[in-house]
Amino acid sequence: MSPFVYPDQPHVRQHGPQGYRDLGSFRPWLRDEFSFRCVCCLRREAWDRAVSLEIDHFLPQSRVPELGLQYDNLLYLCSRCNAAKGVQQIPDPTKALFAGAVTVQTDGQIVGHTDEARRMVLALRMNAPDAVHFRRLWIEIVTLAARFAPAGSWATLTTYRTWRG
Repeated sequence: MSPFVYPDQPHVRQHGPQGYRDLGSFRPWLRDEFSFRCVCCLRREAWDRAVSLEIDHFLPQSRVPELGLQYDNLLYLCSRCNAAKGVQQIPDPTKALFAGAVTVQTDGQIVGHTDEARRMVLALRMNAPDAVHFRRLWIEIVTLAARFAPAGSWATLTTYRTWRG
């Protein structure tokens, strides 16, 4: 059981809100859209208060201002991935990061299996020591919880749901 499992298929948008006049109004939609986690590294809101999750423009607003309030151009990224992305043009993470294209190893390393996924891992510095350490820690926590809590117990279910966010 790993807390870092990419979706089986490329992401298909569930929502499509329109007409908002400010970026913050999209936050509840994006939180739900991306399961309360960074679409790139899968860091969850509930795991780490030191790294916030932010709304990002896939195509930078500085280059394409008319897409500034278009829902399909918005992503939900942790501050770490967002800072690494900056204004560089990267593959669309909703299409490039899925189970067949990328995996998280038990040591916390992210391995891209396609050219686009490898570009994402490098561009966002997803295997920087701090990121790998964070993932390895959470993988170990979930593994220990699964090993030492009785299967199907209330404690296991409650703890797992808390960690999943």
